[in-house]
Amino acid sequence: MKKISLILGLLNTVAIAAVLGLFVYTKLIFKRPAITEEKERGRIAKVESTQLSSDRSQRVLMPLDAVTVNLDSYQGADGKPKSHFASVTLSLELRSEQDRAKVDAAKPAILDYVIQNLSKRKFEDLNQVQGRYVFKSQVIDDANAFLKAPVVTEVYLLDLLLQ
Repeated sequence: MKKISLILGLLNTVAIAAVLGLFVYTKLIFKRPAITEEKERGRIAKVESTQLSSDRSQRVLMPLDAVTVNLDSYQGADGKPKSHFASVTLSLELRSEQDRAKVDAAKPAILDYVIQNLSKRKFEDLNQVQGRYVFKSQVIDDANAFLKAPVVTEVYLLDLLLQ
């Protein structure tokens, strides 16, 4: 009986040490590299250089309607709720002209995804380069998931007004 309690105590100690080690590593030691504009431009240039130039020439831009959304509110230092809004005009880059009809039919759903995604954002997120890149990539992912094909290749922010 003493051996079982000794083994259980040892296993408990090892499990607690593992959890504490994981916590220390994820919260204190590991620092996620910041997304910078230079790194992101380099990554985009690398992806574009691997694609065929003829493939790039077939791409089409499709503008979306302007959207104005209330951003996720938060409490300020004084304890009062702070609210901001964003007005955004986007343009989608499509793989080819044949995809235009498919995206045009799905435009209301894509705008709904944009509104939902934007309304979950905080002012500080969209005010930074990293936050805008994350927003754009999520719009691409949502649009392609709805279309069930990799039709949208890029999202361009034509107008972004934060207040």
